[in-house]
Amino acid sequence: MLSSLSHLSVSVWAVAAACLSGAATLLLTPAMIKVAYTFDWVDYPQVDRWHTTPTALMGGMAMYGAGTIALFLLGSLSGAGADVGVIWGGASLLFAVGLVDDLWGMGPAAKLAAQVGATGLLMAAGYTFGPEWPLWVSGPVTLVWVIGITNAVNLLDNMDGLAAGIGGIAAVALTAFAAAGGSLPAVLLGGTIGGAALGFLWFNAKPARIFMGDCGSLVLGYGVAALAVMGQGAVETGPGVAVLASICALAVPILDTTLVTVTRMRAGRSVADGGQDHTSHRLVSAGLPEQASVGALHGIGVGAGGFGLLALVVDPTLFYAACALGTVALGILGIHLGRLDVQTAVRVGGDGAPGSSRDAQSGLEAWPKESISLIGDGLLVGGAFAAAHALSGADSASVVPLVEGLLLVGGGKLALFAAMGLYRRLWRHAGTPGIARIVGTALLAEGAAAGGLALVYGSGALAGPLLTIDGLIVIVGLLGTRLGFRGLRQGISFYKSRLESSEAASNVLLCGAGEQGILALRALRDAEEIDRVPVGFVDPDASKQDRVVQGLPVLGGIDACGDLCREHDVDEVIVATDAPGPEQEVSRQCAEAGVECRSFDVRLTPLQPEREAADYSGRATPPAA
Repeated sequence: MLSSLSHLSVSVWAVAAACLSGAATLLLTPAMIKVAYTFDWVDYPQVDRWHTTPTALMGGMAMYGAGTIALFLLGSLSGAGADVGVIWGGASLLFAVGLVDDLWGMGPAAKLAAQVGATGLLMAAGYTFGPEWPLWVSGPVTLVWVIGITNAVNLLDNMDGLAAGIGGIAAVALTAFAAAGGSLPAVLLGGTIGGAALGFLWFNAKPARIFMGDCGSLVLGYGVAALAVMGQGAVETGPGVAVLASICALAVPILDTTLVTVTRMRAGRSVADGGQDHTSHRLVSAGLPEQASVGALHGIGVGAGGFGLLALVVDPTLFYAACALGTVALGILGIHLGRLDVQTAVRVGGDGAPGSSRDAQSGLEAWPKESISLIGDGLLVGGAFAAAHALSGADSASVVPLVEGLLLVGGGKLALFAAMGLYRRLWRHAGTPGIARIVGTALLAEGAAAGGLALVYGSGALAGPLLTIDGLIVIVGLLGTRLGFRGLRQGISFYKSRLESSEAASNVLLCGAGEQGILALRALRDAEEIDRVPVGFVDPDASKQDRVVQGLPVLGGIDACGDLCREHDVDEVIVATDAPGPEQEVSRQCAEAGVECRSFDVRLTPLQPEREAADYSGRATPPAA
């Protein structure tokens, strides 16, 4: 029997480990909840904590117990027990340290020493970060990686279901990567970690019945960090591809820790301080409900993990390009969230966001925007050229060397972007002229790149779709990086408005689908706190009816305004047109329908100089001759 079991594929072993670990977690966690309340192992609400109700602690005991059962049972059956036993020894060390910290508290130096010891056990088992690197490089990097990811997952445990979900998703992606290379110890560890995390998620999702505590989050963080290291040597890919795939799978904890570290340092705060300034808190502060915030980060984790698995099926050059473009996208999200001011000591109850202190400086507001934009554009231009080089076929690739062409094209484009003023403009409210400038600059840069390539490599460099693909990616990327902040803000605001009750948000009908109506719509969408939801337009021009303007339908003419208010449950009509007739007619129909009517007007009004000024005694003083 053991002989036949040992020949099962590694994928089956991964599924078996996940099922056994997950089932054991589902059985042990309810018992752990009862034990926690019996011994008063309860996390009570505090000012600097997010939850608002007493919640059981020590869920990590159930996760660790379930993982131990699954790992050693299947490890002995598969013959990989010795390898995974050493690594699980590191997890056991961190479990003990986390348990002591949860019960009595422990200083950061002792926890750091335990993490160093756990990393040493991983390296003793023969696994290092970047296995093809020399030991004097891979050894320190392994230490930084394991300690960093362990603490990153620990810090991510700040909202119901967040750390368990992200840890489980990362474990699944990393296990799939290791299974492709046939690494049995890695898939056993990955299945065990993933099953325990996702099984615990059943009890930890909002509203959480139990928290994992440090005894769970430290083990989970160490498990996925070790799994990433073990999987790197299992698959033969291009240089650094396995490393990048590991980073992709853990993109959310890396993003959160980077964002917290940078914003706290920029604000003059200690990185070790607690606070409600993590990525999840910032999403809630931006307008998302708590569950939607956690769900959004889970979605990013799934996307990034799947992104990493592309390394198994695509050309390495194309994967490098995808990673560069993905970094730009996450950078936009991180900068947008980092600009939010969430330095607060007061938790708004229930599902609300933390209040904000307007006197505090937001962590990323003082950053040099030109430098950030230049770095982002460098990744964008480099990723675009690498992707075009990989997709353009053998003709262009053989004529234009990748690295030389990237340096030539990238340097030239960045210089031209600077010369055309792309780093001197505020793009948050850019309209059609701004978009035209971006597209025109991108086309001009592409033309300059074509001339440079032809001059250096001859006319053969222009054959194939190299420049076409490169230009399309650059145009889309430039528009995304310049207008992405505005899109994120509007998207979150739109989602928030759709979730709010009718008492909290008003349905708005816009009268006028012309330029002034579009300005009114843009003003509503750009508002930081939106309590009005546009539902559509009415317009006296019959040719505009049944059309869609800026994503909103033109529902009818002016004479149908009253009926449309009743049909779409409109609370307010905003008249935004220069035509003299509609304003009176719409006002009359709104009065009959019991709907508030307002006028939106944008005009330049000259300021008249003051003819008289009052002196200190209050008497009018004539102007000087």
